[in-house]
Amino acid sequence: MRCFNCGAELTSNTFCTNCGADIREYRRIIWTSNQYYNDGLTKARVRDLSGAVISLRACLKLNRTNIEARNLLGLVYFEMGEAVSAFSEWVVSKSMKPDKNIADDFMETIRSNPTRLDTINQSIKKYNQALLYARQGSLDLAVIQLKKVLQMNPNLVVAYELLGLLYLQSEEFTRARRILLQALRIDRNNTRVLYYLQEAEEGISARYGDDQLAKQKKQGSRASSDAITYTSGNETIIQPVNSGEKRGSSVLLNIAIGALIGAGLIFFLVLPSRVRKASAEMNTQLKEVSDELTVKNADIEEQNKTIEALQAENNELKGSLGDLAGSSGMAERYDFLAEAALNYMRNPDDVTGTEALLGRIPVGEVSANSLSISLNSVQTLDPSIYSQAFINLYNYIDNDVASRAARTYIDSGKEKLENNDYQGAVEDLLKATEINPASDEAWYYLAESYKESGDSVHATQAYSRIVNEMGDSEYAEKARSNLSNGAATENTDDNNNGGDTAEQIQEGNAAGNEQDEDAIAQALALQALETANAGAAGTE
Repeated sequence: MRCFNCGAELTSNTFCTNCGADIREYRRIIWTSNQYYNDGLTKARVRDLSGAVISLRACLKLNRTNIEARNLLGLVYFEMGEAVSAFSEWVVSKSMKPDKNIADDFMETIRSNPTRLDTINQSIKKYNQALLYARQGSLDLAVIQLKKVLQMNPNLVVAYELLGLLYLQSEEFTRARRILLQALRIDRNNTRVLYYLQEAEEGISARYGDDQLAKQKKQGSRASSDAITYTSGNETIIQPVNSGEKRGSSVLLNIAIGALIGAGLIFFLVLPSRVRKASAEMNTQLKEVSDELTVKNADIEEQNKTIEALQAENNELKGSLGDLAGSSGMAERYDFLAEAALNYMRNPDDVTGTEALLGRIPVGEVSANSLSISLNSVQTLDPSIYSQAFINLYNYIDNDVASRAARTYIDSGKEKLENNDYQGAVEDLLKATEINPASDEAWYYLAESYKESGDSVHATQAYSRIVNEMGDSEYAEKARSNLSNGAATENTDDNNNGGDTAEQIQEGNAAGNEQDEDAIAQALALQALETANAGAAGTE
């Protein structure tokens, strides 16, 4: 154990011999954390997976650097069918211990099988769709989706829970009990599953009686009652009940007399009642078959109503098949996120490289022209495509590197502007505005770079954005002055210095430059207002 303050190796003393820090409370915390880890390991070994998750989370809450507990938590998540949560735990483990970490092998196992990864991702999407159907009251569609989920990912415990709950809602207690027992084979002590199972068994007992419930519990495991089994040494002996053998000639006579009496009883007493009972059973069976046919016909009619929805879903899946394959496939996006995370851990100062790797992950619609980006636009991952764990890891990295990357591009752009490298300055400052659309400094120096490069149209747009959307900025007055004095257009025509700004803009249109009409109109209106104010001052 090492000191939490200085990192020195601790001894049996109650204080650190290197820095003198009191470590008594620290020892108790570490000891408690290890106890939770041992408890989680014990529960995982007996397949109490939900209990293991609770213990391991408590362990990590006390000691987040416990690599063994974090890796074990990832394995438990993976065994419960939650691969994305498992991947997130292993990535964090890798960030804490880059070398000689078994999490590398776990992540490589997932990445080496893209087909399985896509299957898991599709199962999660279908589970979310089933959950949406259930909330909307379309229980039949939800059941169909959950059955597909369990075919694709048989270990997804939450899918068993939801399917069992839907069966309980529709009072199909036998089906609910069968599904919940399958969930318990994966997670033996899941509290929610055990509660649902109790509800299902109470429903069976109330509808069919305790005998039917007992019959279902004993089905498949009922021991034979016509034999006695015992062990003698290393041998197992099976002895039939009443195996004693009678001897003597009276045995045959007694058997014959008994047979005659039995035949008479059967003919005169038993046979008529058996006939009536068989007839009643036949009628009952015919009625049950008729009821089953009615139910089947109702199910078929109800399933026909879902054909259109299923066909629409099929078309949607076909449309998204191209997005989930090739270079833009989901496995590729996980690789991009993993590369960004590794670069973030190994090269903390390479913020632009990490931001570029994150930029390879499709996020949202962004205009090709950076000047059209809204100041309030925030690119977020689509939760219908990406899991919550994926989004959390992406946002964690992006929130840390975005501001620093923007700062790096701004400094680089200003330096290139000072060295007369206007094109390079524009490129860097455009990247800064894409990362941080609300940076007034980036917009101002971008306008300056456009102006110095002779691109009056984009300079006017950038100045106008600062004036109209960043009125409280320290650069707003400078931008307003450049617009009112025509400074943004002073390099557009070397033969007409100080000419009319509207004519210069029209010449830019004739040359094929793309313009923002609203920005130019605002610039002209501002210039006309300044001219009118100057005339009024001269009149006075």
